[in-house]
Amino acid sequence: MKNKTNTSLVFTFIILLLVGQGVISLTYLKTIASQTENLYQHPYAVSNAARNISINLVSMHRYMKDVVLAENELKIQAATALVDEHEQLVLKNFDLIFDRYLGKRSDIQSAYTAFIDWKAIRDEVIFLKMRGKNTEAADITRNIGADHVALLNKETQKLIDFADNKAKTFLGNAVEAEKHAFVVIIALLIVTVITSVYISYHAMQRLNSTQTEMKSRIHLIDQNILMVSMDKNGVILDISNHLCRYLGVVKNEVIGKQSDFLINDYEGGVQPETVFKIVSTGKTWEGRIRRVADNGRVQWIQSAVHPELNDNYEVCGYTNIINDVTDQELSITDTLTGLHNRRYFDEVIEKEIGIARRNKTFLAFSIIDIDYFKNYNDHYGHPAGDNVLVRVAQVLKQSLKRPNDYAFRLGGEEFGVIFSGLNARQSFEFLEGIRKAVENLHIEHCESHVCKILTISLGAYINPWANTIESHQLYVKADQALYEAKIKRNHVVVT
Repeated sequence: MKNKTNTSLVFTFIILLLVGQGVISLTYLKTIASQTENLYQHPYAVSNAARNISINLVSMHRYMKDVVLAENELKIQAATALVDEHEQLVLKNFDLIFDRYLGKRSDIQSAYTAFIDWKAIRDEVIFLKMRGKNTEAADITRNIGADHVALLNKETQKLIDFADNKAKTFLGNAVEAEKHAFVVIIALLIVTVITSVYISYHAMQRLNSTQTEMKSRIHLIDQNILMVSMDKNGVILDISNHLCRYLGVVKNEVIGKQSDFLINDYEGGVQPETVFKIVSTGKTWEGRIRRVADNGRVQWIQSAVHPELNDNYEVCGYTNIINDVTDQELSITDTLTGLHNRRYFDEVIEKEIGIARRNKTFLAFSIIDIDYFKNYNDHYGHPAGDNVLVRVAQVLKQSLKRPNDYAFRLGGEEFGVIFSGLNARQSFEFLEGIRKAVENLHIEHCESHVCKILTISLGAYINPWANTIESHQLYVKADQALYEAKIKRNHVVVT
Protein backbone atom coordinates (compact mmCIF):
# COMPACT_ATOMS: atom_id res chain seq x y z
CA MET A 1 0.00 0.00 0.00
CA LYS A 2 2.87 2.29 0.88
CA ASN A 3 4.57 1.57 -2.43
CA LYS A 4 1.30 2.18 -4.25
CA THR A 5 0.88 5.46 -2.41
CA ASN A 6 4.42 6.48 -3.24
CA THR A 7 3.87 5.53 -6.87
CA SER A 8 0.69 7.58 -6.96
CA LEU A 9 2.47 10.53 -5.41
CA VAL A 10 5.31 10.23 -7.87
CA PHE A 11 2.83 9.84 -10.74
CA THR A 12 0.86 12.87 -9.52
CA PHE A 13 4.09 14.84 -9.16
CA ILE A 14 5.15 13.89 -12.66
CA ILE A 15 1.76 14.97 -14.03
CA LEU A 16 2.04 18.27 -12.19
CA LEU A 17 5.53 18.74 -13.53
CA LEU A 18 4.40 17.98 -17.06
CA VAL A 19 1.43 20.29 -16.73
CA GLY A 20 3.80 22.91 -15.38
CA GLN A 21 6.11 22.29 -18.33
CA GLY A 22 3.19 22.70 -20.68
CA VAL A 23 2.11 25.97 -19.07
CA ILE A 24 5.69 27.22 -19.11
CA SER A 25 6.05 26.13 -22.73
CA LEU A 26 2.87 28.03 -23.58
CA THR A 27 4.20 31.10 -21.80
CA TYR A 28 7.51 30.85 -23.64
CA LEU A 29 5.77 30.36 -26.96
CA LYS A 30 3.69 33.49 -26.37
CA THR A 31 6.85 35.32 -25.40
CA ILE A 32 8.60 34.09 -28.54
CA ALA A 33 5.64 35.21 -30.65
CA SER A 34 5.72 38.59 -28.92
CA GLN A 35 9.48 38.87 -29.44
CA THR A 36 9.11 37.85 -33.05
CA GLU A 37 6.54 40.58 -33.52
CA ASN A 38 8.87 43.12 -31.90
CA LEU A 39 11.86 41.84 -33.86
CA TYR A 40 10.26 42.46 -37.20
CA GLN A 41 8.97 45.88 -36.33
CA HIS A 42 12.14 47.32 -37.88
CA PRO A 43 10.51 47.58 -41.31
CA TYR A 44 8.58 50.42 -39.70
CA ALA A 45 11.91 52.13 -39.09
CA VAL A 46 12.53 51.95 -42.84
CA SER A 47 9.03 53.28 -43.48
CA ASN A 48 9.51 56.14 -41.03
CA ALA A 49 12.93 56.95 -42.50
CA ALA A 50 11.46 57.05 -46.01
CA ARG A 51 8.65 59.30 -44.80
CA ASN A 52 11.21 61.55 -43.15
CA ILE A 53 13.04 61.73 -46.48
CA SER A 54 9.84 62.82 -48.20
CA ILE A 55 9.21 65.47 -45.52
CA ASN A 56 12.74 66.80 -45.76
CA LEU A 57 12.58 66.83 -49.56
CA VAL A 58 9.53 69.07 -49.38
CA SER A 59 11.33 71.32 -46.88
CA MET A 60 14.44 71.42 -49.06
CA HIS A 61 12.39 72.38 -52.11
CA ARG A 62 10.61 75.06 -50.07
CA TYR A 63 13.92 76.50 -48.89
CA MET A 64 15.20 76.42 -52.48
CA LYS A 65 12.31 78.74 -53.27
CA ASP A 66 13.59 80.96 -50.45
CA VAL A 67 16.99 80.89 -52.17
CA VAL A 68 15.40 82.02 -55.43
CA LEU A 69 13.42 84.77 -53.65
CA ALA A 70 16.34 85.90 -51.49
CA GLU A 71 17.14 89.59 -51.86
CA ASN A 72 20.80 89.50 -50.95
CA GLU A 73 23.74 87.13 -50.53
CA LEU A 74 23.25 86.87 -46.76
CA LYS A 75 19.71 85.58 -47.18
CA ILE A 76 20.86 83.23 -49.94
CA GLN A 77 23.43 81.75 -47.56
CA ALA A 78 20.87 81.44 -44.77
CA ALA A 79 18.41 79.61 -47.02
CA THR A 80 21.22 77.43 -48.42
CA ALA A 81 22.24 76.47 -44.87
CA LEU A 82 18.69 75.29 -44.18
CA VAL A 83 18.77 73.25 -47.40
CA ASP A 84 22.09 71.68 -46.30
CA GLU A 85 20.64 70.90 -42.86
CA HIS A 86 17.72 68.97 -44.34
CA GLU A 87 20.05 67.32 -46.85
CA GLN A 88 22.11 65.86 -43.99
CA LEU A 89 18.92 64.53 -42.42
CA VAL A 90 18.04 62.87 -45.72
CA LEU A 91 21.50 61.24 -45.91
CA LYS A 92 21.17 59.92 -42.34
CA ASN A 93 17.79 58.41 -43.18
CA PHE A 94 19.24 56.83 -46.32
CA ASP A 95 22.00 55.29 -44.14
CA LEU A 96 19.31 53.74 -41.91
CA ILE A 97 17.41 52.42 -44.94
CA PHE A 98 20.56 50.91 -46.49
CA ASP A 99 21.21 49.15 -43.17
CA ARG A 100 17.73 47.75 -42.50
CA TYR A 101 15.90 47.47 -45.83
CA LEU A 102 14.90 43.87 -46.55
CA GLY A 103 14.09 44.29 -50.25
CA LYS A 104 16.31 44.73 -53.28
CA ARG A 105 19.13 47.20 -52.81
CA SER A 106 18.42 48.47 -56.31
CA ASP A 107 15.18 49.95 -54.93
CA ILE A 108 17.15 52.06 -52.46
CA GLN A 109 19.85 52.85 -55.01
CA SER A 110 17.25 54.20 -57.41
CA ALA A 111 15.92 56.64 -54.79
CA TYR A 112 19.42 57.52 -53.60
CA THR A 113 20.64 58.22 -57.14
CA ALA A 114 17.62 60.45 -57.71
CA PHE A 115 18.50 62.38 -54.55
CA ILE A 116 22.13 62.83 -55.67
CA ASP A 117 20.84 64.06 -59.06
CA TRP A 118 18.62 66.57 -57.22
CA LYS A 119 21.66 67.89 -55.39
CA ALA A 120 23.24 68.79 -58.74
CA ILE A 121 20.08 70.73 -59.66
CA ARG A 122 20.18 72.48 -56.28
CA ASP A 123 23.84 73.47 -56.75
CA GLU A 124 23.08 74.88 -60.19
CA VAL A 125 20.21 77.03 -58.81
CA ILE A 126 22.43 78.40 -56.04
CA PHE A 127 25.22 79.02 -58.55
CA LEU A 128 22.90 81.01 -60.84
CA LYS A 129 21.36 82.93 -57.93
CA MET A 130 24.76 83.92 -56.55
CA ARG A 131 25.57 85.38 -59.98
CA GLY A 132 22.37 87.34 -60.17
CA LYS A 133 20.65 85.11 -62.72
CA ASN A 134 17.36 85.13 -60.85
CA THR A 135 15.11 84.21 -63.79
CA GLU A 136 17.14 81.14 -64.76
CA ALA A 137 17.32 80.03 -61.12
CA ALA A 138 13.56 80.45 -60.67
CA ASP A 139 12.79 78.54 -63.89
CA ILE A 140 14.92 75.58 -62.81
CA THR A 141 13.31 75.53 -59.34
CA ARG A 142 9.75 75.68 -60.68
CA ASN A 143 10.26 73.16 -63.47
CA ILE A 144 13.19 70.74 -63.25
CA GLY A 145 13.48 71.09 -59.46
CA ALA A 146 9.79 70.53 -58.78
CA ASP A 147 9.64 67.59 -61.20
CA HIS A 148 12.67 65.98 -59.57
CA VAL A 149 11.20 66.37 -56.09
CA ALA A 150 8.05 64.66 -57.36
CA LEU A 151 10.20 61.84 -58.75
CA LEU A 152 12.04 61.52 -55.43
CA ASN A 153 8.75 61.34 -53.54
CA LYS A 154 7.60 58.62 -55.92
CA GLU A 155 10.79 56.60 -55.35
CA THR A 156 10.60 56.96 -51.56
CA GLN A 157 6.94 55.98 -51.61
CA LYS A 158 8.01 52.64 -53.13
CA LEU A 159 10.27 52.08 -50.12
CA ILE A 160 7.45 53.03 -47.75
CA ASP A 161 5.00 50.66 -49.43
CA PHE A 162 7.46 47.77 -49.40
CA ALA A 163 8.37 48.30 -45.73
CA ASP A 164 4.71 48.56 -44.68
CA ASN A 165 3.80 45.38 -46.56
CA LYS A 166 6.80 43.55 -45.08
CA ALA A 167 5.87 44.63 -41.58
CA LYS A 168 2.28 43.47 -42.06
CA THR A 169 3.53 40.11 -43.33
CA PHE A 170 5.80 39.59 -40.32
CA LEU A 171 3.09 40.69 -37.93
CA GLY A 172 0.56 38.37 -39.53
CA ASN A 173 2.99 35.46 -39.37
CA ALA A 174 3.71 36.12 -35.69
CA VAL A 175 0.02 36.32 -34.77
CA GLU A 176 -0.73 33.17 -36.77
CA ALA A 177 2.17 31.35 -35.11
CA GLU A 178 0.86 32.36 -31.68
CA LYS A 179 -2.62 31.03 -32.44
CA HIS A 180 -1.23 27.81 -33.84
CA ALA A 181 1.08 27.35 -30.84
CA PHE A 182 -1.81 27.90 -28.42
CA VAL A 183 -3.91 25.15 -30.06
CA VAL A 184 -0.97 22.76 -30.24
CA ILE A 185 0.02 23.29 -26.60
CA ILE A 186 -3.55 22.72 -25.35
CA ALA A 187 -3.66 19.47 -27.32
CA LEU A 188 -0.26 18.45 -25.98
CA LEU A 189 -1.38 19.12 -22.41
CA ILE A 190 -4.36 16.79 -22.85
CA VAL A 191 -2.15 14.10 -24.36
CA THR A 192 0.45 14.69 -21.62
CA VAL A 193 -2.05 13.92 -18.87
CA ILE A 194 -2.92 10.62 -20.59
CA THR A 195 0.62 9.58 -21.43
CA SER A 196 2.51 11.18 -18.57
CA VAL A 197 4.80 8.28 -17.79
CA TYR A 198 5.75 7.78 -21.42
CA ILE A 199 6.37 11.47 -21.97
CA SER A 200 8.32 11.76 -18.71
CA TYR A 201 10.66 9.02 -19.81
CA HIS A 202 11.25 10.53 -23.22
CA ALA A 203 11.54 14.01 -21.74
CA MET A 204 14.38 12.81 -19.53
CA GLN A 205 15.99 11.14 -22.51
CA ARG A 206 15.65 14.34 -24.49
CA LEU A 207 17.05 16.38 -21.61
CA ASN A 208 20.08 14.14 -21.42
CA SER A 209 20.51 14.40 -25.16
CA THR A 210 20.19 18.19 -25.04
CA GLN A 211 22.75 18.43 -22.25
CA THR A 212 25.11 16.29 -24.26
CA GLU A 213 24.53 18.47 -27.31
CA MET A 214 25.09 21.63 -25.27
CA LYS A 215 28.33 20.26 -23.94
CA SER A 216 29.35 19.41 -27.47
CA ARG A 217 28.56 22.94 -28.66
CA ILE A 218 30.42 24.47 -25.76
CA HIS A 219 33.36 22.27 -26.62
CA LEU A 220 33.15 23.34 -30.28
CA ILE A 221 33.11 27.00 -29.23
CA ASP A 222 36.00 26.45 -26.86
CA GLN A 223 38.04 24.73 -29.56
CA ASN A 224 37.15 26.91 -32.55
CA ILE A 225 36.26 30.44 -31.37
CA LEU A 226 38.82 33.03 -30.31
CA MET A 227 37.00 34.41 -27.26
CA VAL A 228 37.76 35.75 -23.79
CA SER A 229 35.44 36.80 -20.95
CA MET A 230 36.44 39.61 -18.57
CA ASP A 231 35.07 41.36 -15.51
CA LYS A 232 34.20 45.07 -15.56
CA ASN A 233 37.84 45.98 -14.89
CA GLY A 234 39.13 43.96 -17.85
CA VAL A 235 40.48 41.08 -15.75
CA ILE A 236 40.23 37.72 -17.54
CA LEU A 237 37.59 35.37 -16.12
CA ASP A 238 37.65 32.71 -18.85
CA ILE A 239 39.35 32.16 -22.17
CA SER A 240 38.76 29.63 -24.93
CA ASN A 241 41.41 27.00 -25.55
CA HIS A 242 41.49 28.04 -29.19
CA LEU A 243 42.53 31.57 -28.13
CA CYS A 244 45.05 30.08 -25.70
CA ARG A 245 46.67 28.21 -28.58
CA TYR A 246 46.60 31.36 -30.72
CA LEU A 247 48.31 33.42 -28.00
CA GLY A 248 50.66 30.61 -27.01
CA VAL A 249 49.47 30.42 -23.38
CA VAL A 250 47.49 28.12 -21.09
CA LYS A 251 44.40 29.14 -19.14
CA ASN A 252 46.02 29.10 -15.72
CA GLU A 253 48.62 31.61 -16.91
CA VAL A 254 46.12 34.28 -17.92
CA ILE A 255 42.95 33.81 -15.83
CA GLY A 256 42.87 36.50 -13.13
CA LYS A 257 45.27 38.73 -15.07
CA GLN A 258 44.60 42.07 -16.78
CA SER A 259 43.64 41.50 -20.42
CA ASP A 260 44.41 44.97 -21.86
CA PHE A 261 41.88 43.79 -24.47
CA LEU A 262 44.68 41.67 -26.02
CA ILE A 263 46.64 44.81 -27.01
CA ASN A 264 50.39 44.46 -26.54
CA ASP A 265 51.74 46.66 -29.35
CA TYR A 266 51.06 50.24 -28.37
CA GLU A 267 52.44 51.57 -31.66
CA GLY A 268 49.64 49.83 -33.53
CA GLY A 269 47.31 52.82 -33.16
CA VAL A 270 44.91 51.41 -30.53
CA GLN A 271 45.37 51.89 -26.80
CA PRO A 272 43.63 49.81 -24.05
CA GLU A 273 42.46 53.04 -22.41
CA THR A 274 40.68 54.04 -25.61
CA VAL A 275 38.79 50.75 -25.78
CA PHE A 276 37.91 50.85 -22.07
CA LYS A 277 36.48 54.38 -22.30
CA ILE A 278 34.03 53.16 -24.95
CA VAL A 279 32.97 49.75 -23.59
CA SER A 280 32.66 50.95 -20.00
CA THR A 281 29.78 53.15 -21.17
CA GLY A 282 27.90 50.12 -22.50
CA LYS A 283 28.82 50.51 -26.17
CA THR A 284 30.48 47.78 -28.23
CA TRP A 285 33.97 48.56 -29.53
CA GLU A 286 35.18 47.09 -32.82
CA GLY A 287 38.51 47.62 -34.49
CA ARG A 288 41.68 46.14 -35.91
CA ILE A 289 44.60 45.56 -33.55
CA ARG A 290 48.26 44.93 -34.28
CA ARG A 291 49.90 42.42 -31.90
CA VAL A 292 53.39 41.05 -31.59
CA ALA A 293 53.55 37.38 -30.59
CA ASP A 294 56.18 36.02 -28.21
CA ASN A 295 58.14 34.73 -31.20
CA GLY A 296 58.21 38.23 -32.71
CA ARG A 297 55.64 37.46 -35.40
CA VAL A 298 53.23 40.29 -36.17
CA GLN A 299 49.56 39.38 -35.77
CA TRP A 300 46.55 41.41 -36.90
CA ILE A 301 43.21 40.69 -35.23
CA GLN A 302 39.73 42.04 -35.81
CA SER A 303 38.45 42.59 -32.29
CA ALA A 304 34.89 43.12 -30.99
CA VAL A 305 34.46 43.87 -27.29
CA HIS A 306 30.83 43.45 -26.17
CA PRO A 307 29.76 44.85 -22.77
CA GLU A 308 27.72 42.52 -20.53
CA LEU A 309 24.92 44.18 -18.52
CA ASN A 310 23.36 43.12 -15.22
CA ASP A 311 19.67 43.40 -14.29
CA ASN A 312 20.15 47.11 -13.60
CA TYR A 313 21.68 47.59 -17.06
CA GLU A 314 25.05 48.32 -15.54
CA VAL A 315 28.23 47.05 -17.16
CA CYS A 316 29.41 43.99 -15.23
CA GLY A 317 31.87 42.49 -17.68
CA TYR A 318 32.94 42.10 -21.30
CA THR A 319 33.11 39.40 -23.94
CA ASN A 320 35.89 39.85 -26.47
CA ILE A 321 35.55 37.91 -29.74
CA ILE A 322 38.37 38.16 -32.26
CA ASN A 323 39.25 36.96 -35.74
CA ASP A 324 42.73 36.54 -37.14
CA VAL A 325 43.04 38.87 -40.17
CA THR A 326 46.82 38.73 -40.46
CA ASP A 327 46.77 37.41 -44.03
CA GLN A 328 44.25 40.06 -45.05
CA GLU A 329 46.28 42.84 -43.43
CA LEU A 330 49.52 41.61 -44.97
CA SER A 331 47.89 41.67 -48.41
CA ILE A 332 47.52 45.45 -48.07
CA THR A 333 50.90 46.04 -46.40
CA ASP A 334 54.25 46.70 -48.02
CA THR A 335 56.53 43.94 -46.74
CA LEU A 336 59.70 46.05 -46.67
CA THR A 337 58.51 49.23 -44.93
CA GLY A 338 55.41 48.02 -43.08
CA LEU A 339 53.38 50.87 -44.61
CA HIS A 340 50.15 50.28 -46.48
CA ASN A 341 50.65 49.48 -50.16
CA ARG A 342 49.21 50.94 -53.38
CA ARG A 343 46.30 48.49 -53.33
CA TYR A 344 45.11 49.78 -49.96
CA PHE A 345 45.70 53.37 -51.08
CA ASP A 346 43.18 52.87 -53.89
CA GLU A 347 40.59 51.76 -51.31
CA VAL A 348 41.31 54.46 -48.72
CA ILE A 349 41.42 57.47 -51.07
CA GLU A 350 37.87 56.87 -52.32
CA LYS A 351 36.57 56.52 -48.77
CA GLU A 352 38.38 59.62 -47.51
CA ILE A 353 37.12 61.77 -50.39
CA GLY A 354 33.55 60.83 -49.45
CA ILE A 355 34.15 61.47 -45.73
CA ALA A 356 35.74 64.87 -46.38
CA ARG A 357 32.82 65.89 -48.59
CA ARG A 358 30.28 64.66 -46.05
CA ASN A 359 32.02 66.30 -43.07
CA LYS A 360 32.90 69.46 -45.04
CA THR A 361 36.60 69.25 -44.26
CA PHE A 362 39.75 69.74 -46.29
CA LEU A 363 41.39 66.61 -47.70
CA ALA A 364 45.10 66.67 -48.49
CA PHE A 365 47.15 64.15 -50.45
CA SER A 366 50.93 64.39 -50.62
CA ILE A 367 53.38 62.44 -52.76
CA ILE A 368 56.88 62.13 -51.30
CA ASP A 369 59.97 61.26 -53.32
CA ILE A 370 63.51 60.57 -52.06
CA ASP A 371 65.92 62.91 -53.82
CA TYR A 372 68.40 61.21 -56.15
CA PHE A 373 67.52 57.77 -54.81
CA LYS A 374 68.83 56.00 -57.94
CA ASN A 375 72.21 57.63 -57.37
CA TYR A 376 72.09 56.44 -53.75
CA ASN A 377 71.35 52.85 -54.81
CA ASP A 378 74.04 52.88 -57.46
CA HIS A 379 76.65 54.19 -55.01
CA TYR A 380 75.76 52.51 -51.70
CA GLY A 381 74.02 49.37 -52.99
CA HIS A 382 70.45 48.13 -52.88
CA PRO A 383 70.57 46.77 -49.28
CA ALA A 384 71.50 50.26 -48.09
CA GLY A 385 68.74 51.66 -50.28
CA ASP A 386 66.24 49.32 -48.68
CA ASN A 387 67.38 50.48 -45.25
CA VAL A 388 66.78 54.09 -46.32
CA LEU A 389 63.24 53.23 -47.42
CA VAL A 390 62.57 51.64 -44.02
CA ARG A 391 63.92 54.66 -42.11
CA VAL A 392 61.89 57.14 -44.17
CA ALA A 393 58.81 54.97 -43.58
CA GLN A 394 59.48 55.11 -39.83
CA VAL A 395 59.53 58.90 -39.99
CA LEU A 396 56.15 58.87 -41.74
CA LYS A 397 54.68 56.51 -39.14
CA GLN A 398 55.89 58.69 -36.28
CA SER A 399 54.54 61.84 -37.95
CA LEU A 400 50.99 60.54 -38.35
CA LYS A 401 49.17 61.08 -35.05
CA ARG A 402 45.46 61.12 -35.96
CA PRO A 403 43.27 58.08 -36.73
CA ASN A 404 42.42 59.34 -40.23
CA ASP A 405 46.06 59.98 -41.25
CA TYR A 406 47.47 57.36 -43.62
CA ALA A 407 50.93 56.65 -45.04
CA PHE A 408 51.60 54.45 -48.08
CA ARG A 409 54.49 53.18 -50.11
CA LEU A 410 53.21 53.82 -53.61
CA GLY A 411 56.14 52.20 -55.35
CA GLY A 412 59.94 52.37 -55.46
CA GLU A 413 61.11 55.42 -53.49
CA GLU A 414 57.70 57.10 -53.77
CA PHE A 415 55.49 57.45 -50.71
CA GLY A 416 52.04 58.92 -50.18
CA VAL A 417 50.35 60.59 -47.21
CA ILE A 418 46.63 61.30 -46.78
CA PHE A 419 45.41 63.65 -44.05
CA SER A 420 42.39 65.90 -43.53
CA GLY A 421 41.16 68.91 -41.59
CA LEU A 422 44.24 71.11 -42.21
CA ASN A 423 44.29 74.27 -44.31
CA ALA A 424 47.11 75.19 -46.68
CA ARG A 425 49.34 76.77 -44.03
CA GLN A 426 48.82 73.95 -41.54
CA SER A 427 49.41 71.34 -44.25
CA PHE A 428 52.65 73.01 -45.25
CA GLU A 429 53.86 73.05 -41.62
CA PHE A 430 52.90 69.39 -41.21
CA LEU A 431 54.77 68.32 -44.37
CA GLU A 432 57.70 70.61 -43.59
CA GLY A 433 58.01 68.77 -40.27
CA ILE A 434 58.30 65.47 -42.17
CA ARG A 435 60.92 66.95 -44.51
CA LYS A 436 63.01 68.19 -41.57
CA ALA A 437 62.63 64.87 -39.74
CA VAL A 438 64.12 63.00 -42.70
CA GLU A 439 66.86 65.59 -43.02
CA ASN A 440 67.64 65.17 -39.31
CA LEU A 441 68.34 61.47 -39.87
CA HIS A 442 71.68 62.69 -41.29
CA ILE A 443 71.97 59.77 -43.70
CA GLU A 444 75.05 60.32 -45.85
CA HIS A 445 74.31 60.80 -49.56
CA CYS A 446 77.46 61.95 -51.34
CA GLU A 447 75.85 61.46 -54.78
CA SER A 448 73.05 63.96 -54.11
CA HIS A 449 73.17 67.17 -56.11
CA VAL A 450 71.26 69.15 -53.49
CA CYS A 451 72.79 68.11 -50.15
CA LYS A 452 75.36 65.70 -48.79
CA ILE A 453 72.73 64.00 -46.64
CA LEU A 454 69.56 62.22 -47.70
CA THR A 455 66.61 64.53 -48.40
CA ILE A 456 63.06 64.27 -49.72
CA SER A 457 60.78 66.39 -51.90
CA LEU A 458 57.08 66.70 -51.12
CA GLY A 459 54.20 67.84 -53.28
CA ALA A 460 50.66 68.09 -51.96
CA TYR A 461 47.24 69.13 -53.14
CA ILE A 462 44.48 70.25 -50.75
CA ASN A 463 40.96 69.66 -51.96
CA PRO A 464 38.14 71.78 -50.46
CA TRP A 465 35.12 69.73 -49.36
CA ALA A 466 32.81 71.52 -51.80
CA ASN A 467 35.04 70.68 -54.77
CA THR A 468 33.99 67.45 -56.45
CA ILE A 469 37.10 65.56 -57.48
CA GLU A 470 37.97 62.00 -58.49
CA SER A 471 40.80 60.10 -56.85
CA HIS A 472 42.91 60.02 -60.02
CA GLN A 473 42.56 63.82 -60.35
CA LEU A 474 43.73 64.23 -56.76
CA TYR A 475 46.74 62.06 -57.56
CA VAL A 476 47.59 64.03 -60.70
CA LYS A 477 47.40 67.38 -58.89
CA ALA A 478 49.63 66.12 -56.06
CA ASP A 479 52.07 64.76 -58.64
CA GLN A 480 52.19 68.16 -60.35
CA ALA A 481 53.01 69.76 -57.00
CA LEU A 482 55.77 67.16 -56.49
CA TYR A 483 57.16 68.06 -59.93
CA GLU A 484 57.49 71.67 -58.79
CA ALA A 485 59.12 70.58 -55.52
CA LYS A 486 61.67 68.43 -57.37
CA ILE A 487 62.84 71.42 -59.39
CA LYS A 488 64.49 72.70 -56.19
CA ARG A 489 64.69 69.36 -54.31
CA ASN A 490 64.50 69.06 -50.50
CA HIS A 491 61.43 71.26 -50.80
CA VAL A 492 57.69 71.28 -49.99
CA VAL A 493 55.08 72.55 -52.44
CA VAL A 494 51.41 72.74 -51.40
CA THR A 495 48.75 73.72 -53.94
